[in-house]
Amino acid sequence: MKKYALGIGIIAVALLITVALWSVRTARAPSGGQTCPQETKICPDGSSVGRTGPNCEFAACPGATATSTAGGNSISPYHSGVRGIVLLGPTCPVERVPPNPQCSDKPYAAAVIVYRAGSQSVFIMGNSDTSGVFKFSLPPGSYTLKAVSGNVFPRCTPVNVEVSASGYASTTISCDTGIR
Repeated sequence: MKKYALGIGIIAVALLITVALWSVRTARAPSGGQTCPQETKICPDGSSVGRTGPNCEFAACPGATATSTAGGNSISPYHSGVRGIVLLGPTCPVERVPPNPQCSDKPYAAAVIVYRAGSQSVFIMGNSDTSGVFKFSLPPGSYTLKAVSGNVFPRCTPVNVEVSASGYASTTISCDTGIR
């Protein structure tokens, strides 16, 4: 009986992760033909807006006033956030001394989920690229970042990051391949 309950629980969690990752797609721009990344921008009031229009620009934040730039109207972005890399390792079954350079941790393209510290609600979700690199503009505060793949392995360790009012915090998310 307990085995069935555990199995159903695992299937339910896997299904939830699959649905969350499935929703990270691109949306058609209103102009037709062009696709916009389905990224979100966090507004000063804590709400979020997506990309829209023929140039795939972020929509205006509620209550925000546009600032004039040489290229037209735009919303000033945050000048703070987090940048980092997702690494996958170990990549060889036996580590040696001295280490084999071919067995060093490798960059990993994965979904990266950002939570406000202490919260279980997704604040923003994006991806690391094929180089494992990611960057999110965020308001100042404490955040927890987790990379997910939708599989049991690799298993990525969440990291806590403190974002100051200006500049980007740097971090590395390590993912365990399960190779021993």
